[in-house]
Amino acid sequence: MNEKFTYSLRIGICPDFYAEEKFYDLLKFCKSAQIDDVQFFLNMEEVNQGHLSLEKTKEWLQMIEKFKPKLNEEGISVSLNPWTTVLHADRGRTLAEDQNFTTMADYNGRKADAVACPLDQQFQDYIKAVYRLYADLHFAVIWIEDDFRLHNHPPLEWGGCFCELHKREFAKRIGKEVDMESFLEGILCQGSPHPYRKVWLDTARDTMCGFAALLGEAVHEISPHTRMGLMSSGPEVHCVEGRDWNGIFSGLSGETAPLNRPHLPAYAEASPRQYALDFQKTTKLSAAMTKGQAQLWPELDNFPHTTFSKSHRFTRLEIESALAVGADGITMNLFDMIGNGINKEQKYDELLSRAKPYLTGITGLHLKGSEEKGICVMYSSNSSYTIHTDGTRCLSAIQPWETFWAEYLSAFGMANHYCDDCSKTGEIMAVSGQYFRNLKPCEITKMFSDNVLLLEGEAVETLVDMGLGCLLGITSCEWYPANTGKHSYEQVITEQRFQNLPYARISAQTMGETGDYLNITYTKEPHQTVSVLKAPDGSVVGEGVVYVTNRAVILPYGHMRDRHNFLLNPVRQEMLRHLILSMKDVRQPVIIENCPYVTVSHFSRERQQVLLLFNYATDDFENVKLDLPFPVQDAFEISREEGKPVPLQFEKREGGILLPVMLEHMTSRCIVLKS
Repeated sequence: MNEKFTYSLRIGICPDFYAEEKFYDLLKFCKSAQIDDVQFFLNMEEVNQGHLSLEKTKEWLQMIEKFKPKLNEEGISVSLNPWTTVLHADRGRTLAEDQNFTTMADYNGRKADAVACPLDQQFQDYIKAVYRLYADLHFAVIWIEDDFRLHNHPPLEWGGCFCELHKREFAKRIGKEVDMESFLEGILCQGSPHPYRKVWLDTARDTMCGFAALLGEAVHEISPHTRMGLMSSGPEVHCVEGRDWNGIFSGLSGETAPLNRPHLPAYAEASPRQYALDFQKTTKLSAAMTKGQAQLWPELDNFPHTTFSKSHRFTRLEIESALAVGADGITMNLFDMIGNGINKEQKYDELLSRAKPYLTGITGLHLKGSEEKGICVMYSSNSSYTIHTDGTRCLSAIQPWETFWAEYLSAFGMANHYCDDCSKTGEIMAVSGQYFRNLKPCEITKMFSDNVLLLEGEAVETLVDMGLGCLLGITSCEWYPANTGKHSYEQVITEQRFQNLPYARISAQTMGETGDYLNITYTKEPHQTVSVLKAPDGSVVGEGVVYVTNRAVILPYGHMRDRHNFLLNPVRQEMLRHLILSMKDVRQPVIIENCPYVTVSHFSRERQQVLLLFNYATDDFENVKLDLPFPVQDAFEISREEGKPVPLQFEKREGGILLPVMLEHMTSRCIVLKS
């Protein structure tokens, strides 16, 4: 377990382009930036020449071997980041004359020119020989890039592989040959999954687990202590290839500790508000899917690698955000990969050295994902097996959508965490998409009897389709598409004022970013209607937010995917907070009041509660009010300058505390509260 936060710098130096000069610039930078580990790229990006011959590979390794001892003398470990395994994309590259690999193919029959299929025996022999060369240098870590996948290999259609080797495997598992059009129709057929879906996913799962084991064994036969790190992409797309996270890490790591590099979702600077949502959707779910099995060093990228693409302030915010998944290190791709090496004028060393004490101070708390508390956002890594489609001819149709509440609650300042254990009791659980299809009816019934659920429209539709609407007193439901004129706004109908507005109104049509509206018919269960949907003329169309007493809160919108900005509204924020605080016999979350896009991660220990507050807004917030489900006797925070604990004043208030602090925009604070 690390006592300091690890900086792992990814760098590209070419053997034939001022390598010595570039190395000494690197050495100076590592000292001033407090770099702990250097990952040398090999055959990377613009200078990538496809699948290198063994002789060409040796040229790169000879250069790195020369530099390695000098870095080790400075206490800096040396790792290797081969840019590719199968290749991300062709980009005009082709196989060499002596490389007769089977390349990947899409469902239309198009074959890649260079992207290799991991089932091909000749490619397996080649890649094993390459990785044995890597192992000869006994690196600290060898990183597997995110081309370790079967999807997203341009110019192929998304989703693969449908090469002849995979076709034979499909036929073997089905028990007969099937033409690819019929097979694809089976995978994507409307309604309940066809058996071909499982064949497709199981084959992809076994292909990648076998490939991981091949790479891990090739390295560990020669260098048993070298760790194998894996970059992961969007978790929802890994579901479409049936990813077995445990199987892949077991294959890669052998007896060493698994190491995962989840993607931080901003290659270039984006709106920090959008980053806040994407971080919940991508990085936090990736971390959750490893179930604490792997050490986490997320990936900070900066494409195209200058301060024109990403400012220092945004860069530091991203690095700090990694702390929210319990990461104790970061991998950093700050400089280009053409061979320029370190660009001293960008002054990243000053940024990194200033940030290191704060990051190390929080790392010393040893935060674990298993300690995170708050609303349970339910997910399953197997949802692509169960999801119902509308028959769209695209493999992305079986991507799950279970992250809505993580994004929504986080933007509202409500602590939450991903959870795949439906047997928990006394919790507030949040469900979106078709998650319920992964469960048995008895498991769903128990979820409702033992917890209170937050549901959006697609989760409700799924319950009704499964014949379980009765759990909420629902008899039927019907989608009303956005912008049809049937409904245009939502209006509160209780006397409770939200944002001090009488009978507040909220848009339900703007740009379609509230999604479609699910008009639900309720019968027996006692429920409180908080709002209704209205047409432009003010007539009532149907019920809006409904609280089925101590069973569920229903937000009747869906089909928005990443387009739900207009659901983020201070009236809804206050309404949801009011409903959550009124729930009985459930564990309440930490809530930040009225600070848009300030997120909170809550890690609970005995007599100590750690709160990570991230201000992803571009406003500063003063005097932060917190609703707390636990008493507080004392408080301190980790200093952003020195990384040491310093006393923190606070005021007790009903249901929580007030922190008389300034939470600056695009920064974080680590607060430790003692009971």
